[in-house]
Amino acid sequence: MPSSRASGISTIVHVVRQLEPESILDVGVGFGKWGFLFREYTDVVASEHDESRYPKAGWRVRIDGVEGYPGYLTPVHDYIYDEVHVGLIQDLADGLPRYDVIFVGDMIEHLSKEAGHEVLRKLLDRANKALVVTTPKFDTHQGALVGNVLEQHESLWEARDFERYAGANVRTVDHTLLVAVIVKPGVPVPRIRPKISGLPKDRSPASLLRRVPVLLARAWDRLRRNPA
Repeated sequence: MPSSRASGISTIVHVVRQLEPESILDVGVGFGKWGFLFREYTDVVASEHDESRYPKAGWRVRIDGVEGYPGYLTPVHDYIYDEVHVGLIQDLADGLPRYDVIFVGDMIEHLSKEAGHEVLRKLLDRANKALVVTTPKFDTHQGALVGNVLEQHESLWEARDFERYAGANVRTVDHTLLVAVIVKPGVPVPRIRPKISGLPKDRSPASLLRRVPVLLARAWDRLRRNPA
């Protein structure tokens, strides 16, 4: 779908901020959420100390995107992104410029494993600092959505699929999302901070009772997505 799970937002923003990129490529922009977040937590946050960074004319971080389905693009994308390359990443990867950080958010599962690894290798070659990938941990059996056949899932990725990439650090976030951060040689490894989804420090009976609906909802979501 042209959106993605909210559970990974804090983790991805935390990772990208540590990398301090001057350029970012968002592969599979969809609705444009990540473009907004990357813009906010680079240029807009910097305006706290330099007011010239708030208006678009003062933005210094280049944020580009790739989108295979033109129907998702709106004037919002024109404002947030410097440029959106329209087409399939399999066809565009060879001709892309270099970026400090390349983000592949909930996109790689739309390719076969073979095609996915080929794309990741090409993108990693074009990343100055890191390639960051997110993908569902469980099979969601997703087919075509909103008139877009590219939304169909073709593969399910596991942590071991990223072991072939030197510098890969893979974590599970909120039990449902895999986050892989593949850093280039010499780049400090950012800390992946998973979303805290366990019990609160206050473990009084009243506090635990308040958590029951939340824990049951999460358990039901995991069961629904992975019935086996």
